[in-house]
Amino acid sequence: MMMPEAERQFYLGKAGIHLWYARKALPGAAPSPEFAFPEKDEPELEAAAIAPPPVPARPSVPQRKVDGVGKDRIAGIQALMADDTPEPAGVPVPEKAPETPVAVESKAPADESPEKTVDAAGELPRQIHAHLGFWFSEQLVLISGVSDEASTRLQDTLAKNILAAVGETRIEKGRELRWPVFGNLRVPGNSADCFRDTLHFLANDFGARKVVLLGVLTNDSPTERAVLLDDALGDAAVDFSHTLAELAAVPAYKRELWQQLKSAVGG
Repeated sequence: MMMPEAERQFYLGKAGIHLWYARKALPGAAPSPEFAFPEKDEPELEAAAIAPPPVPARPSVPQRKVDGVGKDRIAGIQALMADDTPEPAGVPVPEKAPETPVAVESKAPADESPEKTVDAAGELPRQIHAHLGFWFSEQLVLISGVSDEASTRLQDTLAKNILAAVGETRIEKGRELRWPVFGNLRVPGNSADCFRDTLHFLANDFGARKVVLLGVLTNDSPTERAVLLDDALGDAAVDFSHTLAELAAVPAYKRELWQQLKSAVGG
């Protein structure tokens, strides 16, 4: 069965083969065959109903003047070679259903109880923020708040000079304690109770030495400081409200501390 000319040219065009017609019969050329084009009232080919992939644009060819059957043939070719197949009129287009937000429930780890991280009011429990340095001599333990904005060497030298000024020897710096341990305050181990237990553990190395506090937890209330410090360290011989960095900046603080040291530990 012979393929209709319009369908044949459609598939040739998709393969990159484009046909052309002479405006008039060429001298010595054989007569053109009678191409079988579909009639105008025939249904469209099923292949033309499927939108083909886009093809590179081709330069337009001047349309020759034809009438009668020629118009019907060209109209059939143009319908098959069209890049976009028009959508049928009157067919409703389904609307995209709006996406429903999905609520994701955040769960705490299985080994972490809610009371360890959040209190009944939904707030974090009170947190301790401290950076403490420890200096040991034969009779004293000096514990001071350490400033990250001041020279570490300056604070270390000043602490040793204070102990030496009251007659202490064999002075050496011990460890430092930074609190909280973890950046995430909801992680177990950052509570005030854990801080007190850590101080109590460090106090096991103090022996019979007296404790001198310089600017330790001065932002807390006296009741809270008593619970944290007295339970872990015992009664301090000197509890001064300024740190080593503040003593280095204000000479009057040194004279005030010296009076407390002389009356408490001698000198």
